[in-house]
Amino acid sequence: MKNLLLAILLIISLSGFSQITIYQADLPQPGDSFMLYVDKTPVVSLGTASASFQNWDYNLLSNDSTKYAPYGITANLPFASSFPTSNSYTFGPAYLYGGPGSPSPGSGVGYTMWAINSTGMWVIGYRSDYDGLGEKNIFTNPNELLMPVPCTYGYNQQHDSKWEILINYNTADYDTLYRSRTHKTFTCDAWGSMTIPILGTFPDIIRVHEYSVTVDSIFGVIGTTVYSSLKWKSDTVNKYYFWAPLERHPVVTAYCNTAGQLQRMEWVSWSNLNNPIVTLEEKAVNIYPNPASDIAKINLPEIFKTTNFTLSVFDITRKKIITQKGNGTDVSLNIKDFDQGCYFVEIQMENGARFKFKLVVN
Repeated sequence: MKNLLLAILLIISLSGFSQITIYQADLPQPGDSFMLYVDKTPVVSLGTASASFQNWDYNLLSNDSTKYAPYGITANLPFASSFPTSNSYTFGPAYLYGGPGSPSPGSGVGYTMWAINSTGMWVIGYRSDYDGLGEKNIFTNPNELLMPVPCTYGYNQQHDSKWEILINYNTADYDTLYRSRTHKTFTCDAWGSMTIPILGTFPDIIRVHEYSVTVDSIFGVIGTTVYSSLKWKSDTVNKYYFWAPLERHPVVTAYCNTAGQLQRMEWVSWSNLNNPIVTLEEKAVNIYPNPASDIAKINLPEIFKTTNFTLSVFDITRKKIITQKGNGTDVSLNIKDFDQGCYFVEIQMENGARFKFKLVVN
């Protein structure tokens, strides 16, 4: 009986965050562009790994430098057939990228080839000017996982990836084989809400901890025979992604050292989404009055005139206050019994579209 009661309590405690899940539609999409600000000396708390709701107040993050993450459409590239499973790419010097990803190998400008699908965001390979030796296709095999989906609190996964490049390939003499192996662990270990400068408050946030170790090695080979080997270097990456549904990029990425001490943070300051998902268009919803104290009226776009919907209201701790069903474009929300404060309203249409916006009760 005691175990049964504990199980029931656990289910109840998990019900608050079980709704926050990151899917394929929440990842960067081909054609999206993002601008990120970098705070090199953040003075904030990362919170803790916990099943309890957390509120990350990052409103004081600063802008020490700027990064860009433009995701091109692979089909538009002349060499797209070399990467048949890729649907997106980034291009340029590696140090400019602020997205959740890896730089191109080598010291020059190059392409990072991505696959964004129902299992996650992956690095398929690179097309790089490798140390001035000309354009080379470098494939990750197994592919490198950047963000697994679907992902919700409690998710845990390990993944291994590898890429290598053979320099001065000649079967008659020694060649140099450069190999990079990465072992990653992903843990979705916290959830809550977040506030950042410019973009404001995100009521639904999950935190994904990535811990990875990359080992780079150099081999002397003739054909397939290895005559010498050298471990060149080893790098450890310890970072946290803070994802919000339908934002299509981590709202914040926190970089820590191996001891867990925060080193820097990157946060989204602007985005330009290709074929934006209707849930991102808060301006498409007219809610009035706002603030409100008695009845709030909500007007949805005409395209949903004959569509059924489910409306849910959450308080600042992500506790669901009410749920009601309806149809059409005009919604009335009775808030007479609500306490003063900020609430989050989510309208889920039967065709899958979602609207999320704030409502202030006074």
